Amino acid sequence: MANIFQEGKIYSDDQVKTIYLTPEEPLVYDANKWMYKEMPAIKDWKQHMEMQQSLHRQQYSDHLAFTFPENTPLSQLWLDEIKSYGFELGCMELYAIEAKNIRRTQNHNIDVKFVTNQTLEDYIKIYRQFSEPFGLKYTEESIRVIRNQFRSENKSRIIAYDNHIPVGILDLIITEKTVEIDGFGVLEDYQRRGIGKTMQSFVADVSEDKVIILIADGEDSAKHMYIKQGYIFISYCYQILKEQA
Repeated sequence: MANIFQEGKIYSDDQVKTIYLTPEEPLVYDANKWMYKEMPAIKDWKQHMEMQQSLHRQQYSDHLAFTFPENTPLSQLWLDEIKSYGFELGCMELYAIEAKNIRRTQNHNIDVKFVTNQTLEDYIKIYRQFSEPFGLKYTEESIRVIRNQFRSENKSRIIAYDNHIPVGILDLIITEKTVEIDGFGVLEDYQRRGIGKTMQSFVADVSEDKVIILIADGEDSAKHMYIKQGYIFISYCYQILKEQA
């Protein structure tokens, strides 16, 4: 999990936790959260909720979000407390594969390429459809950030076309040792046509000899595609979110 790209700005960092606060993106949950390095006591977590809520209100964030340490199970007592406070519980799973081991798929009707200034609006058109279920304010805020940071960001954005129609997007974070897949999605009407696998093959081709990593939701059916392509489960962590604090 330490190799996974983390959005947002670090507000404070100590032996117990890292606090992310990003005033320019107050509605982006993942950029405004607390990440625990070691499991807190429940009484301390309750104090942390009050502290986080105070910090978030100052920048007009209206959510609470915490990530617990890697490979740490939650006791029934913790699960009961999380539920009683109205948090949603998620399990994020880390998968990895060497680029050379990706099972290549090629659909000649699908054109996969890096996003450029000329194709950015095509990317945003698809991104908007995936983003709008999280709220219009969040969607407009995140699209504004994509446009403003496109030339300077440390992500490579990728788009897939089916006979010249934009149908899928994903983001890559490329480091010296790993290539991380983020924000991966294919429009519903174009799923189950091998487009996702063709996009994965493109990633493998540009990854050279690096390890490809990604985070999948524990309940996400897409992870079965990753497993079929040879991805190996590495680890997990729990995270909790309360959208209206």
